[in-house]
This record gives sequence, structure tokens and C-alpha cells, in this order.
Amino acid sequence: MNDESGTDRPQTAPRSARIPRLPFSPLRLIAVALLAVLVAGLIAVVVGWRPSLNPFKERTIDRSSPAVLRSLEDLSEYHAAGAHFEVVVDLEEDTRWIPSALKGERTLFVGVGTVDSMVDFSHLGSGDVVVSPDRRSVTINLPNPTLSSAQLDLNRSYVVARQRGVLDRVGGLVGGISSDKGLYQEASTKMTDAAKQDGQVIELGKKNTTAMLRGLLGALGFTDVKVNYTADKR
Repeated sequence: MNDESGTDRPQTAPRSARIPRLPFSPLRLIAVALLAVLVAGLIAVVVGWRPSLNPFKERTIDRSSPAVLRSLEDLSEYHAAGAHFEVVVDLEEDTRWIPSALKGERTLFVGVGTVDSMVDFSHLGSGDVVVSPDRRSVTINLPNPTLSSAQLDLNRSYVVARQRGVLDRVGGLVGGISSDKGLYQEASTKMTDAAKQDGQVIELGKKNTTAMLRGLLGALGFTDVKVNYTADKR
């Protein structure tokens, strides 16, 4: 006869689920490492073969606005010759009574550029070109060639070294702007002065201008072409 009284029967507590632990295996660790190396090597090979598949490839985004035409200018100067120069600019800026270690900047800059020899045809008058009655000889009076401002080659000009004082370096970190405009101006001035002192580019400009005019007028039937160079009438 079963006892149906309200006596409670002892209940068995549920067993907690346990996650089985996988035994540590050095072979498994080595296999995972080898697999990672193989995957990395495969990615490198694929990226080298197809660079477009590289997910971390760097790119350059050009957000510059298009060039705007501001003015047009007629050119009447013949660039007859060009001299190539290379100059080293050692420019130092300091503040009086303050050590350069605290305040100051010294930059070593290599400038590469050209200075042209130019002949101006815009001021030729009727008396500067004399043609013989038989149209076989002509005499042309031109001004002496002048020198253009030096044009720096930005792809070949570069800063070799730059030293700054502590205050200048701190100012650069907080938004100070350092301009190399003075370096370019100094390099341009030195190149132009060197061309003036040398004089070869002026003489080469005369020679090339004379050869150009003789070839041009010779094709028109002139057999005797004389070119004289005088002081610039301006």
C-alpha cells in the first residue's frame, strides 16, 4: 500500500554540464602556426601577382580644384639659350641674445634650375631691319640678350638637412607654419648672379639667335644676313 501522504521524497540535484577540455598538444599548436604562415604567404603571393587584390593598398585622393585661367599674355621674347645651375643654400635664421638651441633654424638646401638667354623682338622699329634693293642682303639690329629669372626644377631641388631650436619645434607641433619660400628665392638669386658673372649664356644666346635668323631668312632667298647687337633701347 502506497503512502500518499504529503511526505516529500528526496530529489536528486541535477548534474551541472561540464565542457570537456581538450588536451594541450604542441603538435596542434605547431600545425596552427604553420597554417597561419601558409595563409599569409598565399596572400602575399596573390597580392604581388595582382596588386589590385590588396585590401590594405594605399591610395592618393586628389581633391584639388581645377586650374583657373586668369590672363593671357603675348610672348615676343626668343629664348635662345639656357644655362643649367646647381647651388647649395645654407640659410640660418636666429634671434639676438637667444641661443640657437632654443630659438633658430638652419636649413641646407640644394637648388637645381636653369637661366635662359632671351632676345626681345617687341621693340624693333622700321630702321632696325634694312633690306637691300635686290632683296639679297639684310641687316638686323637687335638688343643684347637679357637673362630670365632662374626657374627651379622642383623635382630635383631638395632640402638636405634642417635644424630647429626647441621653441621652433614646439611651435611646429602646435600649428606653426614653416615656409621654404626664402630658400627658393635665395637659390634663384644665386643662379641669376652666376649667369651674369659667367657671361657664356649671353654669348651663346647671340650665336643661336644669329643662326636662327640666318636659317629663316635664307629660306626666304636672302644670301647675306647680318645681325648686330646693341644696347637695349628700353
